[in-house]
Amino acid sequence: MKKFLKFILFLIGFPALLAFVAWKSLTVLEEGATYTFWPYVGIILAGVFFIAYFITFLVTGRKAKKNAGNRKKVMAQVVTLMIVAFVFTAGIWIVVDIPLPDILSNATSGTITFDKLREDYDDQAEQNGLLIDNFVKWNYENGNLDQDVTLDEWLERGWSDPAVQDLISVNFKSMDQNGYATFRGPWINLADDDRLTIPVLVHLIINKREFNEELDFILNYEMYPNLVKTEGNPSDYVDELRPLTDEEKELLVKWSILDMQGTPMNIELALGSIVINEETGETVGDLIGSLKDVLGGAFESIATQLVPVLTVLNDAVASDALAGTPIYIGLDLTEFLETGNLGLNISSTVQARGMWDYKKSAWLNSNHLLFAVISVFPARQWLYIWGAVVIFASLAIGAIRLKEYGGAAEDTRTKDDVIPADREEAYNAIDYSAIDAEATKGMSPYERTYYYAYKRRTRVE
Repeated sequence: MKKFLKFILFLIGFPALLAFVAWKSLTVLEEGATYTFWPYVGIILAGVFFIAYFITFLVTGRKAKKNAGNRKKVMAQVVTLMIVAFVFTAGIWIVVDIPLPDILSNATSGTITFDKLREDYDDQAEQNGLLIDNFVKWNYENGNLDQDVTLDEWLERGWSDPAVQDLISVNFKSMDQNGYATFRGPWINLADDDRLTIPVLVHLIINKREFNEELDFILNYEMYPNLVKTEGNPSDYVDELRPLTDEEKELLVKWSILDMQGTPMNIELALGSIVINEETGETVGDLIGSLKDVLGGAFESIATQLVPVLTVLNDAVASDALAGTPIYIGLDLTEFLETGNLGLNISSTVQARGMWDYKKSAWLNSNHLLFAVISVFPARQWLYIWGAVVIFASLAIGAIRLKEYGGAAEDTRTKDDVIPADREEAYNAIDYSAIDAEATKGMSPYERTYYYAYKRRTRVE
């Protein structure tokens, strides 16, 4: 019965803890499935702690049995098991949690925080899983990955395929050194958040920068953006890919500030609300709406005529005299026939080149390590939560072992502490209360305690 009880207590301790860690790591394992062993680091860590605890469990149990009858030595084994249970659950994280926030912040330049991972590590795992999935998808669409293999198979291979790893490594180095590192001075600080205004954008585009001409970039085809979006053709990119010539492949790949930011600048032009007749209140939107049936059939053809104009404009911006790298200026006419409004889109080359913005590309470049870090947080959480149960179970196991092998409790009294029974009876037969009350008047509690102990000893001798 005692063996069975110890077995049950053992199971609800560290083995149950390990099961909880594996269960809460499922999202991390699923999102990082192509990153080989890296998403398993948290489970591996918890497993190592379990092995250390299990070895201690066996050794202390054997030593307790070997020293049966020696209560002191058996108690030492109980204490050892409890200390190991604490150290390898909450104890180790109390220490690690002190430097970990700063280490994580420095490693990711503050883009991934300790608090974010602690509060929602599953969400971060999903974001990091999306990084590799979209990277593979974009590089399949732009022809950088072998087209003889299906997209689904490429997604299954993900980071584990050397071709994908090579793409990430080579292309991020170009983005880092011929992109982010080339921007200097106060202008780059203004590129964050909502401070990228048109004047700031112009400065960041035309300011002189230095590039490393020795860096390679893997790009086999050119993807054309859809410069004029309409209801009939709302896609972001045209379908055709143009193979790059050998000369073009050897050209220096530069990056604009929009590539660093990744997201396009969208400027809404509310032309439809402009009043053209003050007496009737008619607007441009009303006029276009009345002509919609007339314009409808020819509108796609009219919009197509704008593409060459915008292409010439974009080629001029991409020349070395200005940006030195493509920046696409396009029109969004998808709502023009309905409202008279249109949008001006200024977008970058990142998706066409198969890249994320700089921050997410930097994450992707170290995504295997980030998955390892993320995987630690389910283990950390449950080592804290279930650690108390492990310690309690260890204490209960120790109590059973102490009862089994500890023997009777030792009498720690000395020979002088034991008063013979006949003298005890003689002492109790005499009433000293009046004498003691008179003698202890004005004494402190400490003095009084000492007095009674002294008198009791001398009166029974």
